[in-house]
Amino acid sequence: MAKHQESEAMPNYDDALITSSRYGSLPSTMSVHGQWTKWKSMNLCGANSKERLCLIEMQTGYSGKPPLGMRTGFLLRDGMSTKDQVLAAAGDESRGLHAFNPDGIIFLPPLHPDQKSDHMDTELMRAEPGTSNDIAFHFSIEVGEEERREEFAWRKVKKGDDQANRNGFKLVRLSSSQQTPQQSGSSSVQKPSSSSSPLAGQHGETVAFLGWVMAWPSLTHAFTLELMDGQSGALGERWTLMVIVTAIRLYTLHVKGRTSKFVVDIGKKNSGK
Repeated sequence: MAKHQESEAMPNYDDALITSSRYGSLPSTMSVHGQWTKWKSMNLCGANSKERLCLIEMQTGYSGKPPLGMRTGFLLRDGMSTKDQVLAAAGDESRGLHAFNPDGIIFLPPLHPDQKSDHMDTELMRAEPGTSNDIAFHFSIEVGEEERREEFAWRKVKKGDDQANRNGFKLVRLSSSQQTPQQSGSSSVQKPSSSSSPLAGQHGETVAFLGWVMAWPSLTHAFTLELMDGQSGALGERWTLMVIVTAIRLYTLHVKGRTSKFVVDIGKKNSGK
């Protein structure tokens, strides 16, 4: 994982709404709305389509513009205009045409911003074998005031299982690790946590649900993302932004059939992973 870390205390968080100019203002329940005929953009909203928060601008990879460059993916704008600054972005890890490989790269605001640079931090989300002969999508991110590195996994879930309201994915908090920040410009050192918390187990704690809606034919409501009670406050605004960006990334994979084990296995084989 590419990291650029220094010492900085994170602000206090509100459980219902995350407020920060760097990470946007994201509630605990979010949804994505749009139309199939307008695939070039979609809207990140609150609980309903009238609560518009951010523009999701799809990228083909032909422009070569940062941060995605020649990657297929999307930009998440900090507002509803294409002129608003890029809050975050996500796309294929590999540049060019890799139709079956679902591994992705996430661009986030820097953990410790430098006013002299417009650099964005990068994280990876990788498809790995799941717990039920399926595919899970793993990522790590800093959480809480201590900015601990923790691992999370999006796992497929069916309606009715684990309190899921729809078919989709659940986000599981797998394990925690402690990270020792280094001086600016050097890499960080991660140390396994000695905690005996049950979160360190294979199954972990469910912290969010991503439910497909995809109302045909207009596709006015693509999905709803629900963060479990208190998780925004406990895990922080950076985590919240990472969750929504990876959720949108999963949606773009889902509509192209790239979350199935069969397709993922082909992609891994073809990419040599």
